[in-house]
Amino acid sequence: MDAPDMARTHPGCTCDKDNRGRLLPDEGTPCEWHFQFESLAEPKHSNRIRALDIDFDGGWIPATEGVRVALGSCRFFTLSFPRLDTLRWENEGTKYANHLFSITPFPPTLRSLTYVGAWSSFITPANNLTSFTFESDCGPEGVSVEAVRLFISNNRSLESLEFKYADFDGDPEGPPVHLLNLKLLSIGLAYKELSTIIRVPAFRRLSSLRISSLDSIAYTLDAIGDGITFSAKCFARDFAETWEDFTGYARPVVHHIRLDDGPIVEGDHDITFVSVLLDTHTLEIGNAYFPFWYYGFLDDLMHLGPQFKTIRFAISDEMEPYDESDEYEDCGGFYLDKIEELVKYRYEQGRPFSVVERMVVGGSERTNRQEDYVWRSFYGSRKLSQYVRPV
Repeated sequence: MDAPDMARTHPGCTCDKDNRGRLLPDEGTPCEWHFQFESLAEPKHSNRIRALDIDFDGGWIPATEGVRVALGSCRFFTLSFPRLDTLRWENEGTKYANHLFSITPFPPTLRSLTYVGAWSSFITPANNLTSFTFESDCGPEGVSVEAVRLFISNNRSLESLEFKYADFDGDPEGPPVHLLNLKLLSIGLAYKELSTIIRVPAFRRLSSLRISSLDSIAYTLDAIGDGITFSAKCFARDFAETWEDFTGYARPVVHHIRLDDGPIVEGDHDITFVSVLLDTHTLEIGNAYFPFWYYGFLDDLMHLGPQFKTIRFAISDEMEPYDESDEYEDCGGFYLDKIEELVKYRYEQGRPFSVVERMVVGGSERTNRQEDYVWRSFYGSRKLSQYVRPV
């Protein structure tokens, strides 16, 4: 149900009339939007409704008390919907629709709720949900951390929890809520406050992690495991801390990490990967992380334990020529030198790699052939095979 144009709604519309008047549109001041809902307000229809998707965009709505009354008098929004299972309500840009659905509590059948708008007491009566998605309309008021904690404590059976955008405010007044059934946690921005009010025991089953650069300052973390998925957006300088905040108590053993290819990360490079890499068996490194090799990234990789056996590198076809030349540095020669240094060092320390190979990141068949040629030429000319010990 799309209700973006309140110019078609008038105080004193047909919704304010008696039963017969409701069925007769007023040609002088028609209320087309409300009138369309009247047929659905009949119990023979409303009692069958299992899903509602309501888009109430108040961005262009005049905030008048008359509009509020007109909306509230529409019979459809005062129904109990005894079989309602899924509700998505986009209520952006206005507070004059917050009273909708507040006359009666949510039906006990409701399991999935998606709400877009400012956090409201309207949301709090919902309980026994298995899926909840919240997206703030980015208003000036933050969401109370304690209000969110209490809401989650009333919905401990949640299997899916998503916070796309929200500013949190205050501190929790009680202990974190353990979500024993959670299968998906998705955070639009890495909210440290949220990590203080929930615990997800299933995080101990996370086994692989994909880190992608969105731009020069932002990342996404995507981790999966046996029946559990965790995703978050965060700033580059915070991603290791974000990982620790949300998963530290569960101490997942992550064997496979992919530093995905993407925009080159620039600026703040005093970032350590060690806390995330400790249990790594397989690591894939995209070109986006090239600048890190100038800082402490190489040391991090050198000193990981003997379980670290497989490493893959994204190689650009622009890295040719791969030998010494005037253009060597510009073509990625420093990157290639660091690869050789890492492979040799771990061999000399008794922790050799079993697999050292090119990371395939997509692209055309021709590009892949060119990148593969550069990699094989580099790998052969540096005789790296002598430092690799296949299992």
